[in-house]
Amino acid sequence: MATFSRFCVLYLLITYAQSFTFRNLFSSSIPETESGGDCGEPLFLTPLIENGEIELAKQKSLVHDIFNHTEFDSYSGFLTVNKSFNSNLFFIFFKSRKQNAPLLLWLQGGPGASSLFGLFVENGPFKVNKDLTLSKRRYAWTNEYSMLYIDNPVGTGFSFTKNDAGYARDQIDVARDLYNALQQFFTLFSELRSNDFYATGESYAGKYVPAIAYKIHKERKTANISLKGIAIGNGLCDPETQIDYGDFLYQVGLIDESQRQQFIRAQNKIIKYIKSGRYIDAYYIRDSLLNGFFTSPTLFFNATGLNFYYNIMLTNRPQSFEYYQQYLALPKVRKMLHVGNLTFNKNQIVRSHLLNDLMKSVKPLISVLMDNYKTLFYNGQLDVIDTAVLTENFLRTVQWKYRDEYLTAKRRIWKVDSSDEEVAGYVRKVHNFYQVVVRRAGHMLPYDQPRVAFDLITRFVHGTL
Repeated sequence: MATFSRFCVLYLLITYAQSFTFRNLFSSSIPETESGGDCGEPLFLTPLIENGEIELAKQKSLVHDIFNHTEFDSYSGFLTVNKSFNSNLFFIFFKSRKQNAPLLLWLQGGPGASSLFGLFVENGPFKVNKDLTLSKRRYAWTNEYSMLYIDNPVGTGFSFTKNDAGYARDQIDVARDLYNALQQFFTLFSELRSNDFYATGESYAGKYVPAIAYKIHKERKTANISLKGIAIGNGLCDPETQIDYGDFLYQVGLIDESQRQQFIRAQNKIIKYIKSGRYIDAYYIRDSLLNGFFTSPTLFFNATGLNFYYNIMLTNRPQSFEYYQQYLALPKVRKMLHVGNLTFNKNQIVRSHLLNDLMKSVKPLISVLMDNYKTLFYNGQLDVIDTAVLTENFLRTVQWKYRDEYLTAKRRIWKVDSSDEEVAGYVRKVHNFYQVVVRRAGHMLPYDQPRVAFDLITRFVHGTL
């Protein structure tokens, strides 16, 4: 209990120090980029949905043509998932004009990272330029699919709750709120219920995606959602088997033998704490190795001098990662997205409420999903925090009906086009399960390799990978 109390005090102090800067950049209580502009009002769709005013809800949620798009219609707004706590999930949806196009849900990780990062930085129809204008993304996933981006869980991005009890404490809470939101979404867009549905995401969404997919699976008799599969990129699913950073960093030349031993000693403690149910203590040590939310500098930084653990080829976080947040601060954009002057939340509050869940596994959920649905795990070759080899360590321990075949399956070379000189990556396929490693890509794989990522998701959905 003493350890837990010290940890909470430390967390609150660091959260305050870090969030001070974030509040000054993104809080609704300070002037936006265009001072004094009209941000409009937040759009809460749940009352309209419950009253059966579906067409009015669609009309109000339509994102007007600042995007200048022709391939899809886009909608955004808030879905109330807990009235007692006034908990609301924000979404933006791009509806393909292709008949019967599959619907892909995209969830960012963090925990507490906005899915609008995925939209504007990785795979959405537009990217934000330095001057806060938009450019069309050539290999947008909206070229082929309807895309639903949800800021998840509440407290993430524009999603919010007005009561501390409204924050998710575990993946059961996450799945409950997401499922509620999806049911409202499919009531609003009932014409999509029969379309193929895929839950996708990256990083800590390695826990969110299985959580919501498993919830849909459990409720399959009444859910009326055509779940076909899941796709997880560079995902954290089972921290106990995805912790061997020392060997990986040593083998790629970023640390020496002495530093490797430091990592190994820390990793052994993490595993011990996980096995004994001391999940917060386990996370605290993991944080000291890489993340640095509570410990700065980390062992990774001290050993490598690198500030960015999402791609071993980069020293610092790309500046372009920040443009979308500046774009979201523009009053005209806030009005267009129907978020009004609400705060764009960072991840500290969400992370604090999930502390006891961060180092828990979703492996049992994944084994059920692999038995019943198409499943894709993909990793960038250059990622550090959720590396390809650690994903393989985890997958080799999953108990599913084709495990024996998986353990002996050969992987093959994959190219986007047979005429390409460059190898895109490597694929291991066992029935409806795919494990893929993408060359020259890090943690934010669609950002690093947009053409390859689009080919990957398309081949997976169409069963041609």
